[in-house]
Parts: sequence; structure tokens; C-alpha cells
Amino acid sequence: MKLAAVKGVTPVSTRSVEDTERELTKLIIDARGGEAAHDPGVALAARDAAELAHDNGAQLVAVLEHPDADPAVLVGMVVQADGPLGPDAADELRSYLEDGGADLREVTEASTERGYPVVIAERILVTDPLRTGPPTGCQLQAVVIEPGGRTLAVFTLHSLTGRGWLELSGILGSLLSTVDFR
Repeated sequence: MKLAAVKGVTPVSTRSVEDTERELTKLIIDARGGEAAHDPGVALAARDAAELAHDNGAQLVAVLEHPDADPAVLVGMVVQADGPLGPDAADELRSYLEDGGADLREVTEASTERGYPVVIAERILVTDPLRTGPPTGCQLQAVVIEPGGRTLAVFTLHSLTGRGWLELSGILGSLLSTVDFR
């Protein structure tokens, strides 16, 4: 799978968990400002993202930035299906995700400029079920399907605050439009 460079997406090293964590932490602090260095949640989020990415064999770990948003972490990986993906693969995946739980806000389908089907699931995350305020984070998972092939490109975007979520989602959409399985 190939991806083009997209403004607002800064990839980090996947050499080791420590390198990924260090680079994520630096980019998030740079984006949020020096005060963020005192927020223990930044380092913790970077460590969690780095470990998750490495445990799952991610090929892409990046920070997404927009002037009107808090930074978010993007993890991307390529997954091989057991058999060829039929013409209904996107419908089947969408149905599966829609049955996947109450934390899903929306599941949609789209296609890239190259005609690859994309299934997008948006989650609003709340860590404390008794909390009545705004959500503590947002997550968007997008799966780009290689029609007739066996390859799925899976992207997970996570924002701890949700501030500027639409802008960040737009940057991810721009990146998804560049996916090329050839």
C-alpha cells in the first residue's frame, strides 16, 4: 500500500516502542505548546499508542495537526484477509460494525478517488460512565478495501479531547483518498 504526503500528517518512527513514544510525545507537546510538557496524560497517551501500534504491527504512526484542533494520533496497518474480498465486502463490514456496540456514533461508507470502498466508524469515548460533561475523546476507524483482493488498510485516529474533531477527520479523509494498493 502506498500513501501520499498530506499536510497536517507527521509520521513518526516505528523502529521501537521507545522511539515511537518519544517522537509522539515531542510532536504532541510542540503542537499543544510548552505547557503540555507538564501534562502527564501526554506521555501516557504516547506510550499507550506506541505499545498498541507495535503490538499490532502498524506500518504507520503519525500525529495529525490542524490550527483549530488539539493534536490526534493516527495508527495505520495493512491486514490480509483469508480469502478474496467480494463485491459486498464493504456492506458486510459496515453491518458487522453497526452490530458492534453502543459506543458507535455513526458507521458510513464512502469510496476513494481510486474507487476503493471505505467503511468509517466513529466512536465517542467516555472513560467515566457517570460523567455528564462532554466526551473525553473521539476515535475514528476507517477501513479501505482492495476490491477483489485480500488487502485491507485499517486506520485508527484518536483524539483525547475531541477539540477540532471535524478538522482532524478531514485531514484523515485527505490521506485516505491517496491510498493505492497497486
